[in-house]
Amino acid sequence: MPGFGIQLVPEHVETRPLYHPRSPGLLQGSLHMWIDIFPRDVPDQPPSWPLLPWVIIWNTEDVVLDDVNPLTGDMSSDIYVKSWVKGLEHDKQETDVHFNSLTGEGNFNWRFVFRFEYLRTEREVSVRRRPGRFALEEADRQPAVLVLQVWDYDRISANDFLRTAELSSHLHPSSHFCPHCRPWPLVSYSNQP
Repeated sequence: MPGFGIQLVPEHVETRPLYHPRSPGLLQGSLHMWIDIFPRDVPDQPPSWPLLPWVIIWNTEDVVLDDVNPLTGDMSSDIYVKSWVKGLEHDKQETDVHFNSLTGEGNFNWRFVFRFEYLRTEREVSVRRRPGRFALEEADRQPAVLVLQVWDYDRISANDFLRTAELSSHLHPSSHFCPHCRPWPLVSYSNQP
């Protein structure tokens, strides 16, 4: 089936034409059918396992200076970082605020701790909630993506969004040995919240 990205042997695919009763001679489409047979001795998908990743924020640098001091005219920012795992938006966490950064550098020693169930074979987060009122499954699965956002804290008006980064676990090569571990690669980087 070249139009669908599925590579099957043509003899193994049964194709049936689809017609509508109002126009019996006009082909409305076709139905492609095949059967996948799996042996019984293949084990089921392993269960999700609890994961407790720690994200440590030490420093920020080159952050946009968004505020102007009315007395001196100097540009500055009051920097803080907000983070969560996609699908677990109810567990958003924030650092404290690094006030009056004149160089775009912020110093933190902050730990985010996220708790979730992780499906290792699928590289997805298992979220325990019913997606709809009539849904049979309680768990919803989403790709494991960590969202980091840098914000400018404002005392009077709404806080200003500065930057976001999304880090995906599916591009991270797993390693069982610490010397081979590397930081997650950057998947998405934008100025939009």
